[in-house]
Amino acid sequence: MSHAQALTRSAAVLVLTAMIGCVGDMPPPPEIRVTSPERGKLRGETSRVTVQGTTAPAANGDRVVKVSVNKTPATLAADGSFTATVDLPPGAVLLETTAYTDAGGAATDARAVQVGELRPAGTKIEKAVTAALSADAFAKLSAAAGPLIESADIASLLDPTKPIADLGDDNANLELSITTVSLRKPKITLTPVDGGLDFTAEIGPLSFAAKAAYGGLFVIDGSTTVSVNADKLTISGKLVVTPAGTSGFTTKIMSPSVRTTNLKLNASGLAGRVLTLMNDNLGSTVQTVVQKGAELALTPLLNTALGALGAERTFDVLGKQLRIQASPAAIAFSRDGALVSINLQATLGASNASYIYTPNGTPAISVTSGIQLALADDLLNQMLAEVHAMGLLDIHYQDDFGLFDTVDIKLAMPPMISANNTDGSMRLVLGDMIAQFSDKGKLVIGAAVNASVDLEVERGTKDEELALQFGKIHVFVNITDDANDIMNGDLTGAANAGIALQLESLSQFLVSVPLPAVAGVKLDNLAMHADSGYVVVSGNVH
Repeated sequence: MSHAQALTRSAAVLVLTAMIGCVGDMPPPPEIRVTSPERGKLRGETSRVTVQGTTAPAANGDRVVKVSVNKTPATLAADGSFTATVDLPPGAVLLETTAYTDAGGAATDARAVQVGELRPAGTKIEKAVTAALSADAFAKLSAAAGPLIESADIASLLDPTKPIADLGDDNANLELSITTVSLRKPKITLTPVDGGLDFTAEIGPLSFAAKAAYGGLFVIDGSTTVSVNADKLTISGKLVVTPAGTSGFTTKIMSPSVRTTNLKLNASGLAGRVLTLMNDNLGSTVQTVVQKGAELALTPLLNTALGALGAERTFDVLGKQLRIQASPAAIAFSRDGALVSINLQATLGASNASYIYTPNGTPAISVTSGIQLALADDLLNQMLAEVHAMGLLDIHYQDDFGLFDTVDIKLAMPPMISANNTDGSMRLVLGDMIAQFSDKGKLVIGAAVNASVDLEVERGTKDEELALQFGKIHVFVNITDDANDIMNGDLTGAANAGIALQLESLSQFLVSVPLPAVAGVKLDNLAMHADSGYVVVSGNVH
């Protein structure tokens, strides 16, 4: 891929801003060198950072009169040395240390700091996902439920090897095992109420076949096939949804009521006491079959709708296998909707990776409107740490940049998603990327590149899927070698090309992140913000 192609493919979502010293008619910049903190270091739980360094006048003699670190004034000594102590919030922060001259010239050193508890990647994240679904969302889900249940293999769910009914006593008994189930045009209604969902299913027509094995003291052992048909069947009750570990959720219909129209039994192979036994229990048997079938068919539907990823699932991310194991933590229903939280554990294969964990609070999401999904930034950050540890984001890029033909970029620390607590925006921080610029195999110059990338939310590959995308990017390039004969613009173009390639890979990673989706429900007016350590995505139900 050429330099132009890389930038063109990213142009729809990237705006690059270089902060590297002299621009246009601005006064010449002074010299600035930060000696502490060292680049590429994770700071663990230490949130207070002391920044130290030295300055020198601009090339034309303009004096340095002020130094600030992230807008905090530094103490500037007569010899040009400075020091400043800043308190940093948990997460990834770019330390921007700027020296100003008396004529208005400015020079900035940017370096990344990651603050928080250091944990091994792959650690289970409690309440990694919190989702809120309004009553309107369940109304849309109801419309999608019918076709999904109609296409389900309910006979297999009921397991033909296990009896669905065991009737009678030692004198005469009958076991029924379901072999086929056919239901047409099911119409499902799911309405949230306190403690669960009011559930109604109208099915017409319904038919099922079963193997009937019979015997007893007064009955000769034998078996035959029976079938049951109804022109119409309605089942209603309260659907209770319960967390079930790595299996997701289970569903149970409480106080079920079953009504049938023109119910018929075809049991030509049965006679005597066994036939009487079957006829006497026909209604309860139909209720058992329909109730268990509905519960088993609704379970995967609600697992999808409520954001559970089921048991262990595998996704392809940058050519590696991402394994995610989910287990629901809690679920609560009210008349307004449902609120569910899920624990997640993700591994990508980098056993030696560590990431910065930042404490999570309780995101302020509401079940009263549309759908809201809160994804803990720690889930994304531990996967980014594994991607980094595997070297998947290191860049070796060749093109004609004028003074050099090759750029190599290696990340000194993992990329990290962090929140801006002031405006609630989310950013990806690519911290302390060490860049080497070479020509014909000979190193020309080195630089440190830092970037802050705004995150946005867009539709995924399907209407009901969401994907994280990149917005505006701020790039900081600091030369680390003597470069009097190198123009900053040349470095900026090469650095931007390398970052564009990194973001090309990261965009594949973010699109692969399994954000919860709601079956059959499309969202409009997508929005995203940060809250209490979560990436919160919201949308109106379409």
